[in-house]
Amino acid sequence: MRRDINWTVKRDDGTKYDVRVTWFSKAFKFQFKERGVDRWDYDRKPSREDLETFLETIDRRYHRKQATLLEFEEAQRLMAAAPPAEIEEDL
Repeated sequence: MRRDINWTVKRDDGTKYDVRVTWFSKAFKFQFKERGVDRWDYDRKPSREDLETFLETIDRRYHRKQATLLEFEEAQRLMAAAPPAEIEEDL
């Protein structure tokens, strides 16, 4: 992967946070930054929604030959290992 992947997530309450993903040493490094905070959080685990957005982005890059097969497979492995999505039940 030649460049980082960045996107912004807006929560239901209106707050936002930035996500940055880098490829280093054959592994993806996720970084998060809440709006209004000066430092990036390197220890936070990505949510399932973050991983879904990331996998869609890597998939698009792979088809445009901007990501390798190894990167695409690693992204799929991360998604498979993610916790299941919360199911909302209608009562």
